[in-house]
Amino acid sequence: MSYNIEIRLDSIIKIQDLGFHKINNEYSHPNRTLDWNVFLYVASGEMEVWEGDTEYVIKKGEYLFLKSGLHHWGEPKTPAGTSWYWIHFFSDNSLVDCQELNINLNSYQSLSLTQDEYDKYIQLPKQGITSNGQKFEARLDSIIQLSKSSNPFRAISLSMQTMELFFELYNDFSITYPLTKSDRTVQRLIDYLEQKESYSLDSEEISTYLDMNYSYLCEVFKSKTGNTIQMFNSQVFMDKAVEMMRNSNMNISEISEILGFKNPFYFSRVFRKVNGISPSDYMSRIYRTNK
Repeated sequence: MSYNIEIRLDSIIKIQDLGFHKINNEYSHPNRTLDWNVFLYVASGEMEVWEGDTEYVIKKGEYLFLKSGLHHWGEPKTPAGTSWYWIHFFSDNSLVDCQELNINLNSYQSLSLTQDEYDKYIQLPKQGITSNGQKFEARLDSIIQLSKSSNPFRAISLSMQTMELFFELYNDFSITYPLTKSDRTVQRLIDYLEQKESYSLDSEEISTYLDMNYSYLCEVFKSKTGNTIQMFNSQVFMDKAVEMMRNSNMNISEISEILGFKNPFYFSRVFRKVNGISPSDYMSRIYRTNK
């Protein structure tokens, strides 16, 4: 069982409660199993917590995530004077049809957002340290103040600000790790696909360029990006087509030829598959918008 918490990018977390606490005597973390996740950040002193069969010690400036449904407790090892922030929150644990986000890849950004970009999740770091404790605590204080306000958007604002905070912790934690071998392979393939001038894909040429089996490349590319090589290639070239439609007077046949398609009919089929609209209808929209 994974002790890490996953957060879907197409679903907001929901805050149960939150606050700040400081103890004057030795303290033991409560012995319990909760239906919600727990975030702990120690502002002074240090805190000891067990989750399952693992003991964690959270020092000043460090944080820990405890997962819902897992038994956690503490021994009387948290010294007097320790202070900490805590946030209890719910998250969607269903990861069906959801791909893990890989922020280490400098992946291609389409001109328009696609559903694939939302069908992602991140795995929050179990434990870590903040880069600027004073600034981090000020943001936590601000979130606590918001929780006490009469703002009609209090709940959604709390969720959004807390998610943003967690995303930053994830980002800071993730960039400290170098690219894996498979990450580097996929990055080279992404760069190759973005730079080539013709739509057609040559599996032998790609295999030779990367000195790897094409079937393996297809498998690792799909696992890292959630996309097939063919679909990624189509997205890149349809974005190029859209740019030409917006910024030139070329017709569909001319654009199709420049991008290396066998004929305009095949180009139109790929364009519709990627953008959900025919190229002629898309160009008509541009004409109406620019009139």
